[in-house]
Amino acid sequence: MENGVSNGGPQTDLTSRVLGRPPKEMSGALWFALGSFTSFVIPFFGVVMMGYGARELLEARGSRGFLFAVAEGIVIAAVALFANSGMGMLLVGEVLCVLGVVWCMRNHAATLAGICAVIVATALVNIGIEAAVATAAGSSLSQVVDGLLAYMVSVAQDAAGTGIQAELIVRQIAPVLKALWPFTYVASAGMDALAAGIGSYLMYVRTSGIPRVPAIVAFDMPMWPVGVLIASILGLSASLSGFPGAEVLLSVSVTALMSVRFIFAIQGFAVVLTFANRFRFGCLGRTLLLVLSIWLETMFFIVSIVGLIDVWANFRKLTRGPQES
Repeated sequence: MENGVSNGGPQTDLTSRVLGRPPKEMSGALWFALGSFTSFVIPFFGVVMMGYGARELLEARGSRGFLFAVAEGIVIAAVALFANSGMGMLLVGEVLCVLGVVWCMRNHAATLAGICAVIVATALVNIGIEAAVATAAGSSLSQVVDGLLAYMVSVAQDAAGTGIQAELIVRQIAPVLKALWPFTYVASAGMDALAAGIGSYLMYVRTSGIPRVPAIVAFDMPMWPVGVLIASILGLSASLSGFPGAEVLLSVSVTALMSVRFIFAIQGFAVVLTFANRFRFGCLGRTLLLVLSIWLETMFFIVSIVGLIDVWANFRKLTRGPQES
């Protein structure tokens, strides 16, 4: 556990070498290639397989194995772009995310800041690819966003039904959806990072032979997400003045706020599970507590607020020292 991120890393002790299965370079390359093509059909499981294969290459030959994974990813992305430019461009972001997460998780080196940097970089690359595709088609990114917004508004209208009240609700939601469009790319990159992390962890278990399950109760975030929260709130306030470029600032601020909220939510769930352990909740009690916590988080952001307060209150009485971010 470093800076709130629990991950697997290569083990060098005798026990792990006896219990685990040695990684093989050819096997890793095969898993990576199979995952790349599977991602066209089932994206999440395809990225899991890519992370699994890239981690095996890293475990087999260290930095050279990782460079081999980078080269393989470039070749596969190039072939996919040549065969189908649209699908190939989707694969570029996934390859970048997988390689970034696997590299972060080497030797227990993953940090919350590192994983978040990979997610942000992947989201920016995907936005850039979307803009390039739109330009090549004689359109623009703003037109693509308008089309996406119109679709989301139509879905919201179908869900709200008909009538004056439903129309008022849709009109109130439309500006929020317009400001939140970059968050769709961040959420997609976050899911890719989660899938890549699962694949990397599974390969760690296979090579070490020690199934160390990450414990959310041990999650403890550094202070920088609080700074991002404050900056996003200030950005939201500034965007209300209506100066040129205020819409861009609004989108960036709302996206940052919604993204960092997940970090506070994880911190809050860690607090909830810690209290469940302390009071020895059974399976039924834990299930009901988690269902209630998820509902409160969805409706009122209560768990995120608990996580934010825990940064200073330290409900779990953790021993905290200087943290790198």
